[in-house]
Formats: sequence, structure tokens, C-alpha cells
Amino acid sequence: MPKHGLSSALLLLSLACREPAPAPAPSTPPPAAEAAPASVMGVIVATNVTWGDALVRGDSATLRSVYTADAVLMTSDGDVTGPDAIVSRLLATRRAIKDSVHGTAINTDRLDVAGDKAYEAGTMTYVVLSRGKPREVKVRYVNFWQLTAGRWQLSRSFRPLP
Repeated sequence: MPKHGLSSALLLLSLACREPAPAPAPSTPPPAAEAAPASVMGVIVATNVTWGDALVRGDSATLRSVYTADAVLMTSDGDVTGPDAIVSRLLATRRAIKDSVHGTAINTDRLDVAGDKAYEAGTMTYVVLSRGKPREVKVRYVNFWQLTAGRWQLSRSFRPLP
């Protein structure tokens, strides 16, 4: 075998038998990604219950605490921005229907968590008083959540009112 042929064969053999390069270390996940989605679901469901209860009671301080400082409520009339404006809109709508919201139930169908952000979709049932009799009004909703200073808060929401 010619000298250069042996050298080429040895080079190919050494390349084929070498140790594979170490795989790059996985990137560090954002802090919120370490929380199990089930625990995030529990917090978001509890916050939804708090939101519904505060709406029924007309508790503006509790409603305000659920939203981030730059939160947006998407409505059929356009976007409402900021917790104060959102709470004013929610309570004004509640007053316009003569405080007939007597209860809420929220059923989360889907929750996707990506780091410090979460997307939620579900069905909300309002119990309203109509002609002296309670009736249920079901609406679909979509929420975008943001983990801020260790708390999940609404950053963008589409929750139709009855």
C-alpha cells in the first residue's frame, strides 16, 4: 500500500473512532419554567375564583390586584388599558345590568405555560337574575398571564360579560 494511502486510511480510522464531541449543555430555563404546570394551574384557578367573587361583590381593590400594571381587557368596543380602567369598566357593566351577577364559575379547558407567561382558555358561567329568576349565561374566554414578582397576574384578557 502506498505511503499516502496508509496515512489516509489511518486518518479516516482515527476520525471514525474518536469520542463524540460533548453535547452542549441545555440552556437554563426561565425561573417560572421550573414550576410544574399543575401548580401553575392551581394558582390560576384560585385567582379566577378570586376574580369572580370580587366581581360579584363589586370589590374593586381585589379586582385591581389581579391585573398587571399594563394589563389590557379586550372588549367588543375596543381595548381597555390599565387596572383602574379595567375595574371601572367591569363595575360599570355590572351596574348597567343592575347588579344581577350573583355568581360565576370558571372552567379552564387549556393552560399552556412558557416560562413566566401562560395562556389560558375556558368557559365562564355567570349566574344572573333575570325577571326575578336565576339563569346561567355561558361565555368563552381567553386570558394571558404574566408571572410578576412571584405572582401570576392577568396581562391581557378577553372575558365577555353577560
